[in-house]
Amino acid sequence: MNIKKYNLSAYYKFLVGLSLVGIKSRARTKLTKDMDGALTELSADEKTLAEEVEADVDETGLVTFKRPEDQITFEKAQKELREEEVIFEEKTIDQFKKLKEALLEYDKELSGVDAITYDSILDDLEQ
Repeated sequence: MNIKKYNLSAYYKFLVGLSLVGIKSRARTKLTKDMDGALTELSADEKTLAEEVEADVDETGLVTFKRPEDQITFEKAQKELREEEVIFEEKTIDQFKKLKEALLEYDKELSGVDAITYDSILDDLEQ
């Protein structure tokens, strides 16, 4: 399964918030563990990008730029980074099939960002 880095946080939050049981919950948990690692790596990469333009990054991740052109350079590099895809491999046989089934069977009402995220996750699972 390939996921654009800009979708990682939304997918992670959505999947963690689902009420699933049994094998479908386990399939979700295996993916969210991998997503958590990818999010940590993305955060570290963004911090490195900020440091490359000599920006200050505080302990909460807030970036402060010394020059406006540094912010433009950073934002361009950050956009390119977030356009990259992360490849997630199944940890168990049919893990993604089980997760897709869980999403298709999910009967709680979704709206707004959750509905869009739901649709996007299914699109990525189907590729």
